[in-house]
Amino acid sequence: MKLYRYTLLLLAFLYGCSASFIRIKTNPDQKAYSMFGKTPGRDFYSPQIIGDTLIKKWENDVNGGFANTSVTVYGGYVFAGDLSGRIFCFNDTSGKVIGKLKNKGAIYSAPIIDKTDIIFAVASENENESHLISYSFIKGKENYDREIKGKILTEMIKLDSSIIFNTEDGRVYKYSLDGQKIWEFDSKSFVHSSPAIGDNIIIFGNDKGELIAVSYDNGKLLYRKKIGKYFYCGAAVQSGVVFIGNDDGKLYAVNIKSGSIEWDFDTHAAIKMTPAIKDNIIVVGNLNGELFAINKSNGKQIWETKTGGLLNATPLITNNFIIQPDLNNKFYLADPLTGKILNTYFLEGRVKLTPVIADSTLFIGYEDGNIRAYKF
Repeated sequence: MKLYRYTLLLLAFLYGCSASFIRIKTNPDQKAYSMFGKTPGRDFYSPQIIGDTLIKKWENDVNGGFANTSVTVYGGYVFAGDLSGRIFCFNDTSGKVIGKLKNKGAIYSAPIIDKTDIIFAVASENENESHLISYSFIKGKENYDREIKGKILTEMIKLDSSIIFNTEDGRVYKYSLDGQKIWEFDSKSFVHSSPAIGDNIIIFGNDKGELIAVSYDNGKLLYRKKIGKYFYCGAAVQSGVVFIGNDDGKLYAVNIKSGSIEWDFDTHAAIKMTPAIKDNIIVVGNLNGELFAINKSNGKQIWETKTGGLLNATPLITNNFIIQPDLNNKFYLADPLTGKILNTYFLEGRVKLTPVIADSTLFIGYEDGNIRAYKF
């Protein structure tokens, strides 16, 4: 009898450790950070003043490493995807793992939160396909699993009733939030640039150095224009202008409706990160470790800071700081007005995740799937 009870306990323990399950109860969160960049235009701006000293609150880890993405936060919980195909849910106060979802493949983009559902994309390891999955964390069960042609390696966008994403082989999809395909557009080119949306136009770059604009309503091509070298940088849109950088090291400002270049700025090294926007400045860094603030209206340099590192993850801008990850095991707090580095925080690995602030807590992630939370 003792052996039987021991076996049952062991099986229960093993099942609990390997279960693929998230079930939580939460209230509607109007201030949620529900997708990468928070908004369809992706400005990476958090309109608040934060303290200049960060104190470690908690740290935990996921199963695999991270792509250059971010966590999402909703109703007291932090959600993170990893390259082993898992979605983790953490309590944002304690860092305790509340649950996880296991899938075959890898997750390259931030999960999207829609009220009581989490929507995420899993790219297949061996096939040119992905799975778009919606899971109800209130019910604790899957809503749908849609097979998508092409690997989803870039960030998705959520609007009121739909989600937009592109694939490595250049397809753009619009799906309803309940999993119905609305349209599909094939750009017939390789794409590693995350899209953004402005003025009802979806915009992104491709590996040919072209900028491609597609109608949000019907998926029709509006224009495609050769700009320069290939784009691995994501797009950001504000006030009818697209800001996007390429491997030439140039940052472009492009009229989203016409595709005409309003100005360009040469940083002299490849740009991988999506630019961040606050008021009239664009903040962008390059692989030489140089961080720039550029006037949004005319493309003139406001300041430059040489960090000596390697900058490929997008910063977060608050009213009094730029929080900039560095692949060289650290991140900076810099002055938005002057670019002066005011504080440096060191981690035990390459910093991969764009910072997110929610509920007066800063969330950042580094190599091997570590997530750290700081209080101000």
